[in-house]
Amino acid sequence: MSAGSSLPYRLRPNKAVDRELFLSLLMRLAPALSLENYQYVGLGGPFLEDFRLVHARLGLKAMTCVEAEEQVHKRQQFNCPIASIECVHKTLEDYLDGHEFEVPAIIWFDYTEPKGITKQIERFARTVGTVPLGSVLRMTLNANPSSLGKPDPSELSVEIDGEESSDRAVKPTIQEWRLARFKERLGTLFPSGLTTEGMSFKTYGPSLLRALKLAVEKEMLSFRDRRVVWVLGTHYADGQAMVTAALVVCAANDTSIEELVKEWEFYSTPELPHRLDLPALSTLERLTMESHEDPRGKLLFDLPKSDMGEDPFSVFKKFYRIYPHFSRVEL
Repeated sequence: MSAGSSLPYRLRPNKAVDRELFLSLLMRLAPALSLENYQYVGLGGPFLEDFRLVHARLGLKAMTCVEAEEQVHKRQQFNCPIASIECVHKTLEDYLDGHEFEVPAIIWFDYTEPKGITKQIERFARTVGTVPLGSVLRMTLNANPSSLGKPDPSELSVEIDGEESSDRAVKPTIQEWRLARFKERLGTLFPSGLTTEGMSFKTYGPSLLRALKLAVEKEMLSFRDRRVVWVLGTHYADGQAMVTAALVVCAANDTSIEELVKEWEFYSTPELPHRLDLPALSTLERLTMESHEDPRGKLLFDLPKSDMGEDPFSVFKKFYRIYPHFSRVEL
């Protein structure tokens, strides 16, 4: 677990919206799949907030929190909000290797560290073939392109506004350098047709999701009893850029999940993930934007754009119902 993963949700509004989208998805799937009987497996961080919410919204009792860092594991045991949560001191991979699921599972592969991203993707793909039918798998990946490395500036050429440095013919740009590293790292999982345009802060996340989808497709070639339905994809940044993708493992002839999720207002796929780029707002700004058809005209000023570059008014309008509200409460 990275240091960033221990930040409170009030400092990560886009992460909070991402979590609410996943909970909303589970609530939509719950009646059809009887999710209250599933086992939930994830990495809860020191406060296990996801576990508390999954239990509150869905009524799951079989929950397993896996943590490799000893001190974080001890904090989890101390902070455990629900008696039925089992806190296990292992890596997620070791836990899955040694566990046989008796019921379908909801598993959240929450990888915040970019190191070993190819193994992370491969592990997720393999799990699609080993879990019981009806299982819901979700993955979070670090989507910061700088995680591919930082070359010496002298190794690069520069292109700015159509102007090229004199060494352009013999040296790569930063995007070309990243693309080469990405291809080396992914090997056979490198998506065909991927270009340097997929190596920027705004586009690297979707490039990762293409690799993830390719890995799952390759894995599914070995199975005739099952298929996957992609149900949610997101791309966001609260400091670190991240992507998530979720799928349901269905019987080969089952189309009911597709029919259910395609009518959901937040349905998305790895090809077209939601870009969660919500603005930081005062309470008055939020209330104004919620209560007016033309909030831009009412506010009479523009809201700043982040590095994601989305229009803050459009993004807020899309996700305003799950925009996080934080306030101080004295206990």
